[in-house]
Amino acid sequence: MMLCSPAPSPALTPMPRMQGVPMSLSRYFDRIAIALSAICIVHCLAIPLLVALVPIAAIGFGGAHFHALMLWLVVPVSVVGFALGIRVHRRFDIVAIGVAALFALTLAGTYGHDHWPAAETFVSIAASLVLAAAHWINFREVRRLHRHGD
Repeated sequence: MMLCSPAPSPALTPMPRMQGVPMSLSRYFDRIAIALSAICIVHCLAIPLLVALVPIAAIGFGGAHFHALMLWLVVPVSVVGFALGIRVHRRFDIVAIGVAALFALTLAGTYGHDHWPAAETFVSIAASLVLAAAHWINFREVRRLHRHGD
């Protein structure tokens, strides 16, 4: 009776060198990226309510500075997380989904506020959810293929 799952196909076999490094670092970058996506979602949902209740909050939290700061954090963390993950799982589809979400988030954060404010919140929330999902899948694939002491 075999309790372990069969070895992955050769196309999905993890890279032999530096196998532990991507696993240990990737999980942190993916978790940080998921947390940053959650912060974006909370910001998009809470700020309009906060501004309606306390108009002075618009000065500190509603402007483009927050969006620029979040992009400066989200983009590098996501790039490193996906780069480390793809070295292990070789799933370019996961990275493509993440890149598309990053592109949409960047557009919403840089141009949405001034050019299409009605859609900015929706696009930002949708892109954040897709980015968080891509990082979750990235994290799961790295864990699925990681082997200890093989």
